[in-house]
Amino acid sequence: MSEAQRNEIIPLWPTWIGRLQLTDAGEQNRAFMDLAAQCPAGPNLFEVDQPAVAWLRDWVSVAVGQWFEKMRAQPAPQWRLEGRIDSLGFGQYRELGNEAGAYLAGFYFVNTPSPPELDHLRSDCSASHISLLDPRVGFDATALDGDPTYPPEITVAPVAGMLMLWPGYLRCCSRVHLARTPWVRVALRIDLDGKPKSRAL
Repeated sequence: MSEAQRNEIIPLWPTWIGRLQLTDAGEQNRAFMDLAAQCPAGPNLFEVDQPAVAWLRDWVSVAVGQWFEKMRAQPAPQWRLEGRIDSLGFGQYRELGNEAGAYLAGFYFVNTPSPPELDHLRSDCSASHISLLDPRVGFDATALDGDPTYPPEITVAPVAGMLMLWPGYLRCCSRVHLARTPWVRVALRIDLDGKPKSRAL
């Protein structure tokens, strides 16, 4: 009897999330905390002439370069960076959304959020975490153990100095912050040159 034909299984939807812990971030993070308190003018943080901003821009360039290397994008396309300081106070959160039209989105975490200052929280509260949800629907309801499409989300505890990037189509939410000390981060958006910019859905 001849050997049975083997079915070719082709991966269609890989989803990658990049995470890089930056070194020597302490002094830079103190500068970002000062910027957060000042609420700098202008829609794009990376237009601010400040050493900490230039430091972060350089690290984002490293991370984006590693992303293109992982994606085997040759030659690497030209891209542009936007960012804004986002600070959450007690009881604040960010609803689920994405960066429509962006190639990549992400966060740089300026400080590690303090523990919740409330008792009796639900076990699934995950205060001061971020959750990333894959927008593709319908595949997780019947997923089996070992299926790489399950689970369709990841929840991350932010750490000061952590830089994260993900595809702009991924939906992200920031869970409720329950500490008096603000949770400060830099929201990032990376567009490819020559691509029109869209607003978030």
